[in-house]
Amino acid sequence: MAKIEVEITSQREDGSWTWRAIGAREPKGIVDASLLTSDVTVGAQFLVETEHFIDGLVVSKVFERKQSSNKGEIIEIIGSGKTLDPVTTQLAKKKNRKSSKRAPSTKSGVSEKKDKKFSKKNIEGDNSQRKTPKAKKRKTQAEYPKTKRLKAKRHYRNKALKNLPNETTRIGEILLRNGLPGLRKAISDQNQIAKRDNEPEIPEELLLKLAEHIYPDLKTAEWLDRADAAIKSIETVDLRDIRSVIVASDNVQKNDDVRSLSEELKNGFTKRVETDQNKWLKEVISTLKEGRIVRALRLSSRPPKAGFPLPEDLLNDLAEATNSALTSDVSPSRWGTLIEAAAFSPIHDRVDPQGIPSNTDEELLKIIQKISKKLPSVSEKFDSLKV
Repeated sequence: MAKIEVEITSQREDGSWTWRAIGAREPKGIVDASLLTSDVTVGAQFLVETEHFIDGLVVSKVFERKQSSNKGEIIEIIGSGKTLDPVTTQLAKKKNRKSSKRAPSTKSGVSEKKDKKFSKKNIEGDNSQRKTPKAKKRKTQAEYPKTKRLKAKRHYRNKALKNLPNETTRIGEILLRNGLPGLRKAISDQNQIAKRDNEPEIPEELLLKLAEHIYPDLKTAEWLDRADAAIKSIETVDLRDIRSVIVASDNVQKNDDVRSLSEELKNGFTKRVETDQNKWLKEVISTLKEGRIVRALRLSSRPPKAGFPLPEDLLNDLAEATNSALTSDVSPSRWGTLIEAAAFSPIHDRVDPQGIPSNTDEELLKIIQKISKKLPSVSEKFDSLKV
């Protein structure tokens, strides 16, 4: 699985979106609307995880694109404020442990011991004063357990390759690995080498016709491998992976195996979604009752299936708890964490803070600037104060 940065280019009639790599014409493709946020617009940029299949790249996961920063993380070292006199130390030579006789003590020896003890005390005192509390890093995203990704075996694909004539086996391997674009590139690269060495080129049109002939069977075999893996791990695998397999069933040959697995997969997917949604609702409710508002906000923004709404009474309770927590006596750090979590939650249009911190810092202002489009009313309040 490869990660690339992409830009949303348009929306299709079926609700899905088209994309292309940032700053390039290729690669490009289509991403399902369920993988994106509800307020996505043309020009939005994301970091996506892709999988390479016969018919090209398929977006399997979407991440929020990280903003680049010229500044690295800085840990500030705060001293005690006391000025200490510099201490000079001298390491004493180790004594021979094998010697059974102890050297007679002298005044100078006693003096050296006192000096060593004094020096060690000063060094330890100096180090203790330099100890500083570790800088706390603000968590901007909820820590969710990683879901299991779909890993398909190659039973059907190996069987399909084995059934191919020997002269097309190599073509089939390239198609399964890189698709038709990969085959065209392999032919082009080989012909360039042949032309350079004054050797006959391979017939591109003939090979592409052979590829078109075996392409449907290979594509179906690839889908069968993924569908078989999805059914076997229907209770644990990521729902997006299961949904992508269901959607891909429309693009393969329809035979008895495909129809049977497709129907079983759809039924399992529906049951899994219902189970996960009930579990999700219970967790949001219990978390909110415990007073963990930030956690509840972050959970509310991550339903198991995109577009699944929260009940109206739960939305009201979550909005009320959030607004009550956003007061003027809250620290800028806590205020920023709350407002950032609220901006990406389903109650973002209901946020109305009771107060704004009087001692705002640079970190809070950066957060307000980042979420200004999602919470324009909050941004206007900060602008009016000329903070």
